[in-house]
Amino acid sequence: MTRARLQLRTSAVRARNSAALISLIGCCTVALAACSDEGTDDNAKTSTTPSASSTPAPAASSANPEAAAKQDVLDTYRHYWAEKAVAYSKASMAGTDLKTYAKGNALGMAQSDLKNLKTLGQVTQGKPLLAPKITSLDLQKKVPLAMITDCVDVSPWKVLNAKTKDEVALPKDRRTKYVSNVTAERWGKQWVILEVKPEDRAC
Repeated sequence: MTRARLQLRTSAVRARNSAALISLIGCCTVALAACSDEGTDDNAKTSTTPSASSTPAPAASSANPEAAAKQDVLDTYRHYWAEKAVAYSKASMAGTDLKTYAKGNALGMAQSDLKNLKTLGQVTQGKPLLAPKITSLDLQKKVPLAMITDCVDVSPWKVLNAKTKDEVALPKDRRTKYVSNVTAERWGKQWVILEVKPEDRAC
């Protein structure tokens, strides 16, 4: 193989790795925001219908049901991110409660990211900074619905080589702070995160 052809192949590999990493840390560009619902080796199944089988402690009661529901939604969203960060730190959902808080598209995105991490031999360290706000809440629907808008800052979230623990260099021009639109539903007494849509827009 000539030196020129070897250089071209090396550049192509680096480009694929960079694209996968951008997709992993927040799907920060429009082209890479559409993560797949593909499963991982954990054989986790993406549920699309409400279920009470994994319902944790009941939601806190309050004299103001709407205020209590908003707090429950935000708590669920933060639990979702906390469990996701733990799963990504070891490239596996095993031993986490991610499937309790994430369903549908949100779970599928996490599964796809974990598959990419395993393929690349990488893990993460740290977790993103969040600033979620409830933008709409409908408790009168048959399945109560909430919408969240968040400003996600992934700059503290590092990608490491799983074996050496050396930090992996990511593209300097990637977006590290972006708007994310989130859909949540209440299944029984438990709110779950159904869909996460990162935007190619800074916040």
